[in-house]
This record gives sequence, C-alpha cells and structure tokens, in this order.
Amino acid sequence: MMTKSTNPYYISNADQTDTPFLAVYPDKVKANISRLISIFKDKNQLRPHVKTHKCPQVVQLCIDAGITKFKCATIAEAEMLALVGARDILMAYQPVGPKVARFINLMTTYPNAHFSCLVDNQIAAQYIADEAKRFNVTVNLWIDLNVGMNRTGIVPDKGVQLYSFCKQFLHIKVIGLHAYDGHITDPDKETRIAQAAKGFTAVRELYRELMESGIDSLRLAAGSTPTLQFYAQQGDVECSPGTFIYWDKHYQEFYPELGFHHAATVVTRVISKPSSRNACLDLGYKAVSSEGPETERVEFIQFPGAEIISQSEEHLLIDTGINSMQIAETVYGLPYHIGRTSNLYDRCAIITDNQITEHWPHMARKR
Repeated sequence: MMTKSTNPYYISNADQTDTPFLAVYPDKVKANISRLISIFKDKNQLRPHVKTHKCPQVVQLCIDAGITKFKCATIAEAEMLALVGARDILMAYQPVGPKVARFINLMTTYPNAHFSCLVDNQIAAQYIADEAKRFNVTVNLWIDLNVGMNRTGIVPDKGVQLYSFCKQFLHIKVIGLHAYDGHITDPDKETRIAQAAKGFTAVRELYRELMESGIDSLRLAAGSTPTLQFYAQQGDVECSPGTFIYWDKHYQEFYPELGFHHAATVVTRVISKPSSRNACLDLGYKAVSSEGPETERVEFIQFPGAEIISQSEEHLLIDTGINSMQIAETVYGLPYHIGRTSNLYDRCAIITDNQITEHWPHMARKR
C-alpha cells in the first residue's frame, strides 16, 4: 500500500479541512501549461478553454506563461477572463435571447478585452446584428462549423452562404471559422490525427474559398485536448484544449503519450465500514462526476485496485479487497472526469509543499 512518503499528493494538514474537497497542485498545473506550450511551435497557436477549472488564478498562470488568447462557453467564464485581464476572449457558444444583451454588456463593461462569439444560422445572426445596432457596437463572430460532432455548427458547404448573409449587416463582423471535434476520442494517436485531418479538410476548403473571394483576413480555431497533436502541425490554427490543465484518469488511460500529469485530486474520508473489506466514503454524486458507469468515477491513489460497489448522493461504497481502511482515514482520488468534478465545487484547496496554503475560487462556476 502507498505510504505518506510515497504519495505525491499527500497533504499533511488535510485533517484540518472537511471533506470532500478538490485539491489542486499549482506546480503540476504549471508543468502542464509548459508541456502544452512545448507541443506547439508558437504560443499564438494556443487558445486554451477555461471550462475545466473556471478559476481566475489558473488563468493568470496561463497569462504568466505567455498565453494571451482564451476560449470559454458561458457569460460567467467570459467575465472571469476579462476580470483577470485576458485580452482575446472567444465565447465558443452562440448567444440567443437575453444572452445576446448580456454578451454585449460584457463588451461595453470591459472595453480593453476583445470579445467574440459563435454563429451558425441566419436567425441568430440577424438577432445579434439587431441587438448590436441597438447598443451601437460591432460584435465579432466566428462561423461555427459542424465537422462531425453533430451538436452545433453549420456544415462547411453552407459556410459561404452564412458569411454572405452576415456581411450585409454593419454591426456584426465575421472574423473567423470555428470547428470543435470533441467526437474524436480514439485512443490510437495516428487514428485520431487522421480523423482530425479528414474533418478539417472541409474547413480548409471553405477557408480558401472565402479568402479567394477577397476577404482581408480570417482566423481559424479548432480542436480539443485529444486532437491537439494534429493542430500543433497547423501553424495558422488556434487550438483550444481544456482538460490538459488538470488532466484526469479517463484521459490518462486514453492518451498517455500527451505527457500531461494529474494536477488535481478529490480528497475524501472513510465514514463507515459495513464489513472488513468494504468502506463507505463521503464521495457521492455531488462530489465527483457521475458520468459513465459507476466503475468510472475515481481511482484511489492509495488503493488503485479498489472496486466501486455503489454510489448515491453523499456516499460511495467501495471494496478494497483487504482490511486496510480505517474510520476517518483520508483517501485521495483521481477523478475520471475532472472538468465536471471541478464544477461541483465552489473553490479548490491549493497544495504547496504538501500543505493546504490557500483556496482559489471557482469564480465562473455559476451562470
């Protein structure tokens, strides 16, 4: 069994903090940022997504490393980025209804930041243009392209038509093409790269067609953590990985060659022992992502062979196979899905030299 001296995530003063809590290790976060930068030829190719951490201090670590562009999905995330001082903020979401006015309000409240958002249809484009005219601003748009995920986006073949429609309005401006390939998750690196390349071919064709029509400039943003190796080879594409920042058990199993390290753990305690080899932890649905089968919740660092028997809102029952866990024992776990787990917490505990030294707020957790 792993001991205190061999557990790289051990927290010496964990007994002073109630569980469950999310622990973040800034040295490992910085190492992941450095690793990401090393994969790309130019930092300008990077537009990391903040959905995984939602934390201003983590954004600052990226800025300190020379990253200037960011991606987000919510108004709260966009505002957090502006508050930290991010200069280029792409809200990779198509605002509709009241969200358009909220987005424009961000633009006027934080004039030093360059905001943009997505559009994939004429109705939304018309509405954004009308609202922009009402507030006398120009909203920068990226045409959202569907490259196989079939969630949002227009098929690339329809991109010229949407661009032409947007061009007639004075208060909106298309500045780029956006493509998210989150459906590409094959564990084999070469297969992933080939799938990303195939999907991006239509984006390239649309880009060339638009540029040949006389457009002065047009930007490209695409990709996710699993496909970042393909986009690292595309010098003119801004890539938007998110999970890399903390990493998780799921991605480590699928993509170990990416070279990122676990920078966050969930810390829990044994609250009951219904039998000698079973233990009940305070790590229910509300403390760790419950997406996927129950076997894919968390891997315990001290007990990597432990099997999850059941989970409910506030409890997680496991079988360790041995009579080793003690009541009130602190247990460290690597979540399978760190972004959804992080979103369950209002803040994270910061671990420096094996101690909780402060807490960082998940400022953008709320809508």
